[in-house]
Amino acid sequence: MESSQARILIADDDPALRLILQETLRIAGYEVESASNGYQLVSMAQNQPPDLLVIDLMMPLMDGFEAIRQLRNDTRTSHLPMIILTARSASSEVVIGFDVGADDYITKPYDTDVLLARIRSHLRRAAKRPVRNPLTGLPGNLLLQAELERQISQQSPCALLYIDLDNFKAFNDAYGFARGDRAIHMLASVLTEITPREDFLGHIGGDDFAIIHFGDHGEDLCRRVIAMFDARVRELYDAVDLQRGYLLGVDRHGFTRQFGLLSLSIALVRKSEQRFHSVDEMSRVAAELKQVAKSISGSSYAMDRRHVSQHPGQERRGRRRPAALLIAPNEHLHTPITMVLRQQGYRPLIARSVLRAQGLLDYAPEPSILIAEMAEEAIWEIWHQLPHPALLIAIVTEQQAAEVALHRGASAALIVNGDLTSFSSALLAQVPVAVGSEPID
Repeated sequence: MESSQARILIADDDPALRLILQETLRIAGYEVESASNGYQLVSMAQNQPPDLLVIDLMMPLMDGFEAIRQLRNDTRTSHLPMIILTARSASSEVVIGFDVGADDYITKPYDTDVLLARIRSHLRRAAKRPVRNPLTGLPGNLLLQAELERQISQQSPCALLYIDLDNFKAFNDAYGFARGDRAIHMLASVLTEITPREDFLGHIGGDDFAIIHFGDHGEDLCRRVIAMFDARVRELYDAVDLQRGYLLGVDRHGFTRQFGLLSLSIALVRKSEQRFHSVDEMSRVAAELKQVAKSISGSSYAMDRRHVSQHPGQERRGRRRPAALLIAPNEHLHTPITMVLRQQGYRPLIARSVLRAQGLLDYAPEPSILIAEMAEEAIWEIWHQLPHPALLIAIVTEQQAAEVALHRGASAALIVNGDLTSFSSALLAQVPVAVGSEPID
């Protein structure tokens, strides 16, 4: 790709540095656009994907780490070269930047010749990107986009399955890249076995795959992929981790936390029920649905028209387990609470906010249990508006708040003090075994 044809999107909150970088790249013959914060960067990249991004890590509203993570999780931008800007002393920032998906880094103050050389190198590499993924040998992002464009132009009925691995980074951190590659190969093998011969199976990159399905059995395809994956994924874990049910790892903020086992989130977009005019439009819907699927614990799929299904293989003895809704902004609580709920026979629905909880209630309007950090009055409103009475377990930070919650009708109020083991034990004592189910050993 010639520099005169390449479009570069830069992001830096320093107006002076941004202006200097813009002029440097324009003099070199590139088309340049700029953003002053992470939100603006993500929006601009999604609306009109550039050929390459240069991203400052420290920005207001949304930092460069989160911007890169979101762009890597979007089918429209996941394949783009991304170069981060960072201070010379911030080696830890560089490591985190690579972990979330950056391709390269430039230190400030940067050498202009080095910057331009690295940009040219990444643009050449992007232009020569193989049409098949080198890890799995499956058709890559370019062939997938070309096939989708052909189907959209012909107005052919089909469905797009956008498949993503959950907790893959934690798995890689715990076991190393070699076993991470095994996980990718295993998923590719599952998809190859399950996908009908006439369908198109592609590997977008990293842990993202896609299927263009030409039949009328998209939901059944999702269910069969999830069933086979969940059966095989256990082979990748050490016995001690498998028995415990989670991995211990360090999040991007440096805190030790628990990460669930590998699972799948699948977005199912049916083109026969919507008229799409571009691949970007279809990919945008897929990205939104994938986030819905990710809000549900375990392997799940979300489909258009606001319908979400949980993998039936996770139900005990063929019965659909009752739902339990968790509203907790504190992500450290998600794993211990969902483990208790599953142990007692419930299907956990996880919401980090009241808004997300309201969305989940569109799909599962009658949870048997509501567990919530009682920081907002709206949570009480949600509880009172449920069509059937639900057990309410309040999570609070002090004794006075616990007494208020019990006075207002909560069946229990648990105080969080940082000891997650004691918290889990206290929660287990308050969550009854689901009706018609059995506790999971």
